[in-house]
Amino acid sequence: METNTIAHPEIFIITTAHPLYPQVIELRQRVLRTPLGLNLFDEDLRIEEEEIVFVYAKDERVSGCVMLKNVDAHTYKLRQMAVAPEMQAEGIGRKLLAATAEFASRNGRNRIVLHARATAVPFYLKDGYVVKGEQFEEVGIPHFYMEKQLS
Repeated sequence: METNTIAHPEIFIITTAHPLYPQVIELRQRVLRTPLGLNLFDEDLRIEEEEIVFVYAKDERVSGCVMLKNVDAHTYKLRQMAVAPEMQAEGIGRKLLAATAEFASRNGRNRIVLHARATAVPFYLKDGYVVKGEQFEEVGIPHFYMEKQLS
């Protein structure tokens, strides 16, 4: 693994050059794009070289991932949260959210924002995120802008 600066021993921060990154792409395609009839590989993924990639991995197998994009000196944007369907409801998403909040705080940020699919809003609400504004459409489905203030 590349970097383990997070409190949870199975969560790592990797770069897009890391050997586990192709598994991140595959997981995101399977969980986030295939159900919508979209192909992640049609997108320009080079922008991800500037993002912070968190993975939940056991035995070199990625079961969850999320990314943070720098917005400004106070804010990160959380993107592309995905947990393998067979591993959902095991707390992986919560651990990834805790890791991103810990990382953001440690790096001087006091806010994380995201675009949540309408079906995921309750998950983020339980973690302290709040809905800001009205529903909008992204990748053909309803989303909400959400944010979390960090202490």
